Amino acid sequence: MNPDQLEAVTTTSGPLLVIAGAGSGKTRVLTRRLAHILFERLARPHELLAVTFTNKAAGEMKQRVNKLLGGELRELNVSTFHSFCARFLRREGSSLGYGTNYTILDDSDSETLVKNCIKELNLAGSQFAPRAQLRKISNAKNRLVSDETFAQAASGYFQTATGNIYRLYQQRLRECNAMDFDDLLFNTVILLRDNEEIGERYRRRFQYIMVDEYQDTNHVQYLLLKYLLGDHHNLCVVGDEDQSVYGWRGADIRNILEFEKDFPGARLVKLERNYRSTRVILEAASGVISHNEARKAKKLWTDSRGGEKVKLLLVDSSDEEAAAVLDSVGGEREAVGLKEMAVLYRTNAQSRAFEEHLRREGLPYQIVGGIAFYQRKEIKDLLAYLKLLANPKDDISLERIINYPRRGIGAKTTATVFTLGRREGLSGYELLLRLKDYPELAAKGKRVQPFVDLIEKYREQKEKLPVDILVQDLVEDLKLIEELRAEDEIIGQTKVENIEAFIEGAAEFAEENGEATLDNYLAEISLFTDIDAYREVEDKITLMTLHSAKGLEFDVVFIAGLEEGLLPLARTIGEPMELEEERRLFYVGATRARKKLYLSSAAVRYRFGEVDTMPSRFIREIPGELVEVVELRSSDRGGMRSASGAGPPRAGSGRKRRAEAAGVHYDFEESEIMTVGRIVEHPTFGRGKIMHAEGFGDSLTLDIMFTGAGIKKIMARYARLKIIG
Repeated sequence: MNPDQLEAVTTTSGPLLVIAGAGSGKTRVLTRRLAHILFERLARPHELLAVTFTNKAAGEMKQRVNKLLGGELRELNVSTFHSFCARFLRREGSSLGYGTNYTILDDSDSETLVKNCIKELNLAGSQFAPRAQLRKISNAKNRLVSDETFAQAASGYFQTATGNIYRLYQQRLRECNAMDFDDLLFNTVILLRDNEEIGERYRRRFQYIMVDEYQDTNHVQYLLLKYLLGDHHNLCVVGDEDQSVYGWRGADIRNILEFEKDFPGARLVKLERNYRSTRVILEAASGVISHNEARKAKKLWTDSRGGEKVKLLLVDSSDEEAAAVLDSVGGEREAVGLKEMAVLYRTNAQSRAFEEHLRREGLPYQIVGGIAFYQRKEIKDLLAYLKLLANPKDDISLERIINYPRRGIGAKTTATVFTLGRREGLSGYELLLRLKDYPELAAKGKRVQPFVDLIEKYREQKEKLPVDILVQDLVEDLKLIEELRAEDEIIGQTKVENIEAFIEGAAEFAEENGEATLDNYLAEISLFTDIDAYREVEDKITLMTLHSAKGLEFDVVFIAGLEEGLLPLARTIGEPMELEEERRLFYVGATRARKKLYLSSAAVRYRFGEVDTMPSRFIREIPGELVEVVELRSSDRGGMRSASGAGPPRAGSGRKRRAEAAGVHYDFEESEIMTVGRIVEHPTFGRGKIMHAEGFGDSLTLDIMFTGAGIKKIMARYARLKIIG
């Protein structure tokens, strides 16, 4: 360990803030600090709590600690925030009226429940979009604002309606013995704060608390740590404000920037030595992030000398961008392999062009952050059966599977079941168990009873059978494989393979866990994330958003779409705080690269009918001597040309001017690329403004409003236009 790392590891008394720059070995510091505390017998395993943001990171941390200490410490608490809270509430949730078998709703199920609440309140879906309402509810919970408090403070029609939706949503959750992701944190904080006996018990228990990625914590997570922390104040947080990129979902960068104010006497250690990237990559990333104001001063450095320049691909369109990137992938493949390369982008929609070209070239790839495995319909259907077995109050799961596979139970019967259930104070499934007591449904007994018998059969076995055997038997009883193949012979086979993969995952869980019960398995996978599904072993190039790339690293990284309006996003440009987060997002992407970094910017990109053509300001913020421009000529796909980034900018046209707009020197003569809104001068018509652009390259056609001459349609290739503004 270097001196700064050693200081972070051995500082064990009182609050400690470790500012860990990208690639500075923070996981090594965290794990060795945990091992040091245990080795020195400062605390026992169950008296330590370490929290982070992904199961993948938590698993890696626990594995490293066990290896350092030469044994498996089962009582060691290393987990995500949500996993810790989920376990806490299975033990203590009865104080809030929840059963130990409560269901955790994923985002799509939460959205479905909100949609049902909007409908039940007779509100217009066009005015109250379920996703937007769920986001407002989530923001309230992240501020620790309950449904009652929100409703009481609401004013005006729309806010009052949101308050009513929030209140009904929470009521339905409680009736289903269910929580959403935000409830896990919210309810844990409420118990620790308001229940003196429970709060004191946990504050006495945890002698040391450590937090990874502290820059990504929100207000309720800050409160969770505050109410867990005992009088010893042994709180160590590790993070990097330059990598705080989740403000849009509630993360508060002030938590890390103001740590020393929140915890007086806190010690500060900075980890600035980078073990991942070349000097050029570090200097390029630092050149950009230095433009942010909300940060602690630091300078990453490395012993690694030199490194290749950052390559800037200037192309005409998103299609050419994909072609240019894949040409570069081909050039790098022999040296590093596909699995050591990643294409990063700001929005999921950008993956389309890359996917098309990859399929065309026959190159294997994986997408992280697309449709997650546990969000696929066939998997959600099977999970709904398992959730209902575990929690018979789960109306969301019952509604999903009561007629799947088809058993002749229609929407009208289903609606009657839930209506009667609410009237009787029963869940839908509890009412089905008493079907004969309700004349309105008695006639449906022949169709409903086989479903009830199936659920009851597996409810009796769920504590006796290992989860993988239970799942396999259930799939066979449902004839699910036959059902999927009957739906579509080709697509059905893919769905069958997903079901088989699910069973395989259950088998792995059963093998690794002594108590492989259904409840334990559901608790494990309910908090699974996209990044946890990422596999490094396959030789595939990875496509993912910049947000998904956090915590990963590759030999070669491509950051696509570096244009104003895309990176940074248009809505952030007039908002200083949001713009700084976009800059941090670029910084995260750039520092994923170990050896080489490529950037790409398209001259024309169609987004919502508009043409985005200005290079991103982030390119201009990279020192020019670190950048090399690489051109893919549209007339000759195989031709790659490059120019040094050194030297003063020169006047010129086409991509040359785009490069200079990006702040780098470009040494090629190309036809000028005009953009909507630019002021131009024509030798005959004089001064005018470009109102519309269609096509690109040699086929670019412009509609220009000329002073005194009106709108003229002009082929840019032959017009001898001069840009003057």
